Amino acid sequence: MNTANIHVPDGWYSLVSTGHHVHAVPDPESVVAASEIGVNVCAARPGQVAVTIDLAYRPPTDHVPRGWTLAASGTFIAATLLRIETPDGVVHDEFGGLAQIILPSEITYRMFRRFRDDTGLEQHLFELTPAMMLDPQGRPARIDVPEHGELNPDDNTGWQVACPTSTPGSSVLDSGREANRAEALRALVDAGLSLTQRETPDAGPLSPIFVCLGAEFAWVKGFGDPALSKSDLAQVVLDGVEGERHQALERVADAATRASRPPVRYATEPSSVMRHWNRIAAWFETNVPNYVITGADETRIADAQRRTGVKWPSELVELFRCVDGLPREPWMALFPGYELFGLDAMLDERDMMTDIWQTGDAENDPDRVIANTAGEAAWTFVDEFIPIAGMDGYFLFVDARPGELNGCVTVFDKVNADDAGPRWFSISALLDDLATSLESGRPFDGGWRPSIVDGRLQWDIEVER
Repeated sequence: MNTANIHVPDGWYSLVSTGHHVHAVPDPESVVAASEIGVNVCAARPGQVAVTIDLAYRPPTDHVPRGWTLAASGTFIAATLLRIETPDGVVHDEFGGLAQIILPSEITYRMFRRFRDDTGLEQHLFELTPAMMLDPQGRPARIDVPEHGELNPDDNTGWQVACPTSTPGSSVLDSGREANRAEALRALVDAGLSLTQRETPDAGPLSPIFVCLGAEFAWVKGFGDPALSKSDLAQVVLDGVEGERHQALERVADAATRASRPPVRYATEPSSVMRHWNRIAAWFETNVPNYVITGADETRIADAQRRTGVKWPSELVELFRCVDGLPREPWMALFPGYELFGLDAMLDERDMMTDIWQTGDAENDPDRVIANTAGEAAWTFVDEFIPIAGMDGYFLFVDARPGELNGCVTVFDKVNADDAGPRWFSISALLDDLATSLESGRPFDGGWRPSIVDGRLQWDIEVER
């Protein structure tokens, strides 16, 4: 599940699938409007839209989230990458999961709404469920999406234009279909002028409106400028869709680049906690004599796990079997900037962090949907975060949430929470990199080199020359 909240001051945004027609006919009274290029969501009042993208196919159900009312539903075909965009052209990057949808997919969407008595705002929850489209042989179905280029002037061309109204958070839309592209462009310009003059006559030339010409779209400005002729505005539309076309290609290329990267910063593969801890312990025996490191017994580990109320990844249990914190004398940080925790310190730090962050969530944003899949940013300290090292409000924690990255190691800081994403696939991968750095002197975690100073481990950042 991939979830994020979008604050929509102007009351609307677009979920866009470029390159293929959309098939959806929601209730015309709904805040959802289907179009040839995606689904537009217009909040009835300024507020917050929570968008949930479910990447695993599941049959449609009649389940409605508690406290919400189903406002609209429908389907559309996604043949190219989806994205979420606001009226000012800002594309939201919170939804990395959109790029993971296997194309082509039939997307089922459901729009829920509820009214908050405490804030007086109407909120909306927009759910997407993709189902990969298969041919009779069970292979991904082929959808021929024409490449952008010179369009046939004889093609029957649809058009669409939408602009905000004087009522905050609302908008109005007009659309049609003409015999060819040139006539559709003229009709679009006429409709855009009519809508802006009728709905927002005092908005000014910088007020954006949404235009769609065939399968191409853009947000453009200038329809409120009396100095621009209809031919000028036609060129504005053409320039807008041309610019959007290039930006779309750049976004697709960028998404493909991101998708090719590993889901964690360091790609070291998981292996054995005990094997790599033994390498680290051997290094200490050689370089810090009489430094006695002991592990926790099964009773202490089981009691700590019970107190967290969370099922631990097996490597977390193995870690505490190997080491239950480091001796206080001589004190040293096992990782650059992080002191290794024993079981007692782990429980204390975890209790403190969950209390601070979850209390703040309950007071400031009680309805925020928090990601429950390992590796996804939660933007808070959830119960499944088990800190194994930390210092001064910064932590390395093991993510015990379910999912493919269960057991990954992530940084949590007091400013950006867990937004940086996982660093290692697992504890064993972290220990492998650490042991290799201690043994060879090679940089660890972005440029930290180990050394022995006054009988203790010290980390120094390598400065680029």
